[in-house]
Amino acid sequence: MLGCAWRAVTTLLLVLSLALLAHGSESAQSESEVRLSVWLEPSSRRLQGEMTVRPPPRVGRFRLDPGLDISEALVDDKALSLEERAAGRYRLSVSPEAEAVTLRWSGVLDTSNSRSMVSPEGSLLAGDGGWYPQFAELGPFALYIEVQVPVGQRAVATGSLLEEPLADETGYRVRHYHPRTASIELAAGPWRERQRTVDGVRVRALFPAGLDDDHAETYLAYSGRYLAQFSERVGDYPYDSFTVAASPAPLGLAFPGFTLLGERVIPLPFIPHTSLAHELMHAWWGAGVRVDYPSGNWSEALTTYLADYHLDELRGEASDTRRRWLVDLAALPATFDRPLVDFRGGRDPALRLMGYQHGAMLFHMLRQRIGDEAFDAGIKRFAARHMHATASWDDLAVAFSETADEDLRDFLGAWRHKPGRPALNMTAVERHETETGWQVGGILDQAGDHEPWPLLVPVVAETRSGSVRHDVALETRQARFSLSYDAEPLSLTVDPGHDLLRELDPAPFILRHVVLHPESRLLVLPQALEAQGREWVLQALGRPLALAGEPSLDGEVPLLVLGDAEDVATWLAEQALPEPPTAMAARGEARMWTLPESRVVVVSAAEPGQLQRLVASLRHHQHRSYLVQDAEGDTLEAGTWSLDEAGLRVEFSSLR
Repeated sequence: MLGCAWRAVTTLLLVLSLALLAHGSESAQSESEVRLSVWLEPSSRRLQGEMTVRPPPRVGRFRLDPGLDISEALVDDKALSLEERAAGRYRLSVSPEAEAVTLRWSGVLDTSNSRSMVSPEGSLLAGDGGWYPQFAELGPFALYIEVQVPVGQRAVATGSLLEEPLADETGYRVRHYHPRTASIELAAGPWRERQRTVDGVRVRALFPAGLDDDHAETYLAYSGRYLAQFSERVGDYPYDSFTVAASPAPLGLAFPGFTLLGERVIPLPFIPHTSLAHELMHAWWGAGVRVDYPSGNWSEALTTYLADYHLDELRGEASDTRRRWLVDLAALPATFDRPLVDFRGGRDPALRLMGYQHGAMLFHMLRQRIGDEAFDAGIKRFAARHMHATASWDDLAVAFSETADEDLRDFLGAWRHKPGRPALNMTAVERHETETGWQVGGILDQAGDHEPWPLLVPVVAETRSGSVRHDVALETRQARFSLSYDAEPLSLTVDPGHDLLRELDPAPFILRHVVLHPESRLLVLPQALEAQGREWVLQALGRPLALAGEPSLDGEVPLLVLGDAEDVATWLAEQALPEPPTAMAARGEARMWTLPESRVVVVSAAEPGQLQRLVASLRHHQHRSYLVQDAEGDTLEAGTWSLDEAGLRVEFSSLR
């Protein structure tokens, strides 16, 4: 009786604690309303704008692109003096009784020092681009925005599409609404427009003519499919419209109500199956529920797990995806010692692995721990509570703790704040027959610089009647286990489905090792190809590699050997290194393969054009150990060397 009472008190304290944390999160009710009207002429980069803020911020400091001039400032329709304190920095004197401030401005945009770009081929006015007055003290606001662009251009902006856009001899006008945003984005381009309605949501494709003819219907179909799938799992789509638009820049960016994809990326056959889903999921995470960046970026991990991984689950590829993520994480150099909480975004490839793959695996372990029902309920609760507001990792922990009826803050906190991953081992395994069946006992241990991590370790036995899984709690460095079976166990394997964030030992050697190691080197054969080869590698891998000179094959520093097939074969023979496996050598004209023992990656082809195509494709194959292409650059074979985790498997001799 006392135990039941104590459990009730503990549960009550947990509920009260989580309720206080949830109550302290940002309210989703807007305090201000912004009405913005913009005219943009991409050919000249000229912009005119008018913005009314109601009520205005009490401290009237704002910034504006120095190329834009304020032509009028009004408070409640009366002229107001404006003080320019520095280039692009202004201050208004606003009385506490003021109801509205209106600003009008115009000029030529300077996009050299911002994420914005303006041209007839495509424009993006980023939220931090200074193209509209940005008040320091404004906070989130309701937004009504009208955009006008010249004939031949179309535009899309933050929020939901209002009414039908108007296109006539004066140009193109479109209006959008957002109930509560902290920034405003606008994109324009020489687009055609197609649309369809999916469950009440207007889905649009804005592509230039060539892409529109060949790809718009495909993107509309997949967008509609993902909207239906994702809404069912994570809650209602937070806008009334979704637009996928093309950009001449090589990017993939999600904004509230729309996403931009690079024109070179859109034709790639795998993009509708991967990147499109990822960017659309950001409508909920990042563009819907905003990220509290100082406390860490949870958005990319959750988006990766609920979009990319979800689709892999539907295709029956979930286990392969988890294995690939662990192989990628194993490519991080030994000197890398950053936790998940350090990830804010950006292009650093090592931190991106933490923010995407490491974080997604954390959500997978959470789902395994609390079950599908509590996990999906936690997602919906988090979205409903924080939509159009800013939320943190702690807010996520509160939502999942409530739906799981378990305080998960320590579990999530350990994986966010501790660098690295544990290495697992299984020892002292013994099996014996009992009166009622079979018993298997042993020891699980975890090792690592920051152990222990909280783990629920899957241990799978193959028995005479099939597979049996037990989950063994490993909260400390070591734990004994004793497992019962009805049928005779024939083998015992720790985490065969790669459900845990952990080190692989040994991990397959992949191209990503070269990309991530800070001292990776490059050898180009013959030397006459050196300048071209260095540039190809820079474009493909996103970083320059130092030339190796006379390379040493000792140590852990990876070496990329690039060149003509005959020259490369001669060099391999001189170094007593193996050529590619016979089956691989017999196929194709260009190939990449890794030599794990020597930390060498070989990239070779018979012709320079074939070699250039092969290197260019490597940006999409960094998770591979080998790749074979034909003379036209089509992939014939690609994969990763096999993974042998002997320390996590025990075979039993059959007694029957």
